[in-house]
Amino acid sequence: MSPAQRRKKRAKQKAKRNGKNSYVKWLFILLVPLLIFLLITFQTRFWKSSAKTFLVICNESGEVVISVFDPGLEKITNIIIPKDTEVDVARQLGRWKLGSVRELGENEDLEGRLLAETVVKYFKFPVSAWADAPALGFADGDLVGIIKASLLPYKTNLGIGDRLKLGLFSLRIKNLKRENIDFSEGNILKKVTLIGGEEGYVLAGRLPNYIIALFSNPNISSEGTTVVILDATGKANTAEEIGEVFEVMGIKLANIKKEEADDGDCEVRGKEKELLEEIAQVFSCKKLKTAPEGNFDLEIKIGRDFPKRF
Repeated sequence: MSPAQRRKKRAKQKAKRNGKNSYVKWLFILLVPLLIFLLITFQTRFWKSSAKTFLVICNESGEVVISVFDPGLEKITNIIIPKDTEVDVARQLGRWKLGSVRELGENEDLEGRLLAETVVKYFKFPVSAWADAPALGFADGDLVGIIKASLLPYKTNLGIGDRLKLGLFSLRIKNLKRENIDFSEGNILKKVTLIGGEEGYVLAGRLPNYIIALFSNPNISSEGTTVVILDATGKANTAEEIGEVFEVMGIKLANIKKEEADDGDCEVRGKEKELLEEIAQVFSCKKLKTAPEGNFDLEIKIGRDFPKRF
């Protein structure tokens, strides 16, 4: 082989290597953003495959639906609450019909957050995720509705990862594993004449155990998880009310310690990361990295600012 032929051969080999390197380079450039996008997309704030997810939905007629997604039982339960149920609204906003709370939230620049907080305050359900009517697709289970709930824009604090995971979960739940509980039926609510002279509903008394059980975490209750509340609100009953929410979750209220009132809001410490995150979401508390004092699993401190928004 002549020197010229050898040079030509080396040039071809070099060009081939450069072409291959260029292909790898462009593949890398394309794949990295895709992987980052997928990681962000499938991050979830509310959905947990090992625990229940609770979602408060306001439908177009004003009824409120609280959907319980239970991966353990592979079941979806929808609690339907009439719009003319009178409730104590969170943030000291007085008594309103439940069907008006979503609009009130808009007026207060809180959107659906006010509705979720009101459900916590009045019914003692540990909810923090909220959504407008299109999210009923997750609850109802028809294919078109699930796709719309998963992908189309609407007002909610669910992230895209939460919506995709809820959609995939809903797709595999058969109708036999979907249950609707209408609070207007039975004796959970009672009909009364409301302040404005119209007929409506209020809670008839303590919620039945089968309703409370929907919001309990079997892992928590079986492990005997305990909480202590440090009450620096200077106000009566607030600590007792949030203690009721803990008990619905299956967490034992070990003690309420009265402290000198201060201007703080809400801080929570906990040994178990996932539970700590859930409590912080339900009560909008600051999470502290230090462990609770004593033998308690959770410690929550509430100050004077907390009752203003509870």
